Amino acid sequence: MWMAQRTGAPGAPVVVGLVATCLAACASRDELPSGLRSIDGPAPAIETAEYADRRSAILGKLDDGILLVHARPAEKGMEQWGFVQDPTFLYYSGLSEVPGAILALDGVTGRVTLFLPPAPESFGMRVEGLIPLPEPETAAVLGLDSAEPWSEFVPWVEGRLGEGVSALYVDEPRRPEATGVPPGMEPVAGDRTLWRTALHEAFPRARIMSAKEEIMVQRARKSAAEVRVLERNAHMTVASLLAVARSLEPGARQRQTEGVMVAACLEEGGQGPSFWPWTMSGPNAHVGQLPGAFYRYDQGDRVAEPGELVRVDVGCAGGLYGADVGRTLPVSGRFAPGQAEAWNLLVEGYRAGLSAIADGVPISEVRSASIEAVRARLVTTATENSRAAAEAILAGGEATWHIHGVGIDSGEDLPDVLRAGMVLAYEPGFSLGPDAYYLEDMILVTDGGHRVLSEGLPYTADEIAAVMGH
Repeated sequence: MWMAQRTGAPGAPVVVGLVATCLAACASRDELPSGLRSIDGPAPAIETAEYADRRSAILGKLDDGILLVHARPAEKGMEQWGFVQDPTFLYYSGLSEVPGAILALDGVTGRVTLFLPPAPESFGMRVEGLIPLPEPETAAVLGLDSAEPWSEFVPWVEGRLGEGVSALYVDEPRRPEATGVPPGMEPVAGDRTLWRTALHEAFPRARIMSAKEEIMVQRARKSAAEVRVLERNAHMTVASLLAVARSLEPGARQRQTEGVMVAACLEEGGQGPSFWPWTMSGPNAHVGQLPGAFYRYDQGDRVAEPGELVRVDVGCAGGLYGADVGRTLPVSGRFAPGQAEAWNLLVEGYRAGLSAIADGVPISEVRSASIEAVRARLVTTATENSRAAAEAILAGGEATWHIHGVGIDSGEDLPDVLRAGMVLAYEPGFSLGPDAYYLEDMILVTDGGHRVLSEGLPYTADEIAAVMGH
């Protein structure tokens, strides 16, 4: 779990998780400042200097105001496997386990200030050793200009507004957040919606502006260190998916197969799933049924029946980053002839799009390559099943060929044009009759083309049957 910590003498401050790895990147355990301590653990995946470079880059983009990034404001829920930090706060701070903190990136002065809350409480007890001290040593070790107590945040912002700064920038959610209330009421849900509302209430004369586009463009292109973490996560996820393929059989409950995936992530060295896995069978695998899984207690838990297909969608988390990979598996171990034709056609279109992925290529061209490959097969196909599959795929247009980024979040937005260093998930899917088909890989865009990070998974119907022991 990401919240692992070690306590020292009563009241002694302890920096945990990624804070400790930031310390390890710039000082040995014996050389740490007096207010900070490290813990045992692996070498840092992302070094302190890289976080500083990220902050410098965004400061240059927002030089007329202050970007205010809020950490996850509260503890994890009891039903969650671990504390998961706000991804934008993590991206710029490197602090994976500090709830409630605020990172202020002042584009006018070029200075970065971290506002640290008091120790949080849980079960009526203070959680000591989680929040580093707001002092110069903390700022120096983390590569910041200042680390201040939470209570100084409002006076500091008011002071900067009084000095002529008028724009306060915030990140926004990838998709609109549910506010949880009828129109005309203040929101009660949505971390980023609530943060923007709180800023507006506290500083009514300030312009609250979105920095979503600038942040998205920067986060989309991964460093070499990020790629190494994501590639490792992809390999863990491949092992997890193969474990399901080898265990799937008629009569298996969705929860059982999801458990296989989670166990495999842990056995491969991951921290857990980067999102709760989906092994939705039969009618539950259709795209129109998926959103309901976010609101139902059983998430569509059902028994897989012979002859059905299963949508397998999984990601293993590790190194504070996610993953996202998927395949369609036949419950009985082998696709029926018509299913095999439909599946292989999707694979053919996918591979055509994959071949188009390269630096400087618009995402629309990747989708077009896949669509044209399927359209060409519609002309030459000899069977009724193949024609029906081609028509179903083409009816979905570009929406059939979904592409998104992968990074700290398993699902991230991408700019319209691909650039070297981006890691994307290409996940086409369509439905035909009772069956739903879905395929997904993690792909790194390179200077010369691309590289599939989730290598080792089967593609064709025969390859999948071989992996499943049929």
